[in-house]
Amino acid sequence: MSLPVDSAGAPIIDAINAWRSERTPLLVAIDGHGAAGKSTIAAAVCERLGAALVHTDDFFRQRDADAPAGPPMSRYYDWQRLREEALAPLLAGQRARFRAFDWERDAFLAEPVTVTPAAVVVLEGVSSAAPALADLLTHAILVQTPEVERTRRLRARISESAWDARWLQEELRYFASLPPERFELTVSGSATGAPGD
Repeated sequence: MSLPVDSAGAPIIDAINAWRSERTPLLVAIDGHGAAGKSTIAAAVCERLGAALVHTDDFFRQRDADAPAGPPMSRYYDWQRLREEALAPLLAGQRARFRAFDWERDAFLAEPVTVTPAAVVVLEGVSSAAPALADLLTHAILVQTPEVERTRRLRARISESAWDARWLQEELRYFASLPPERFELTVSGSATGAPGD
């Protein structure tokens, strides 16, 4: 099934095609708040470009959500494991194999995920442009969607019992430390209509 490239995906594809002349492989972050439309946009872009796709959500810290505050979003994501098990191999032209976190089951998948290397690697998800990954990133893109729309999407997919106000506060702290002007390209996720992020 081919995913449509919408008004947000088209400028990302154009930008990545222009950046390809700089070096390969490229590691491009597609960042934004939860439910901004990142996953939908990234999937369509990767399908069109034949790019490798890695999700920050696969590297969720299951047991560390109550850890003391460090850099924004560090209590939720294991950036070191993301670097070692996914990004470093892919940037070296090797397959990446890692155990991904399954948010539906609140546990890691039993079978490892394999990602095949490509000339473009897209890292999508909240905190994909984190300073902890900056030395590996070649470019960073921000997906912006109005808070009202993001909240509607989140409420459609997350039950009241699973709602995490601390997560939302941590997201705000993260994006306060990484404002829109720090990204090379900003696109709207409003048109994705995606219930996910």
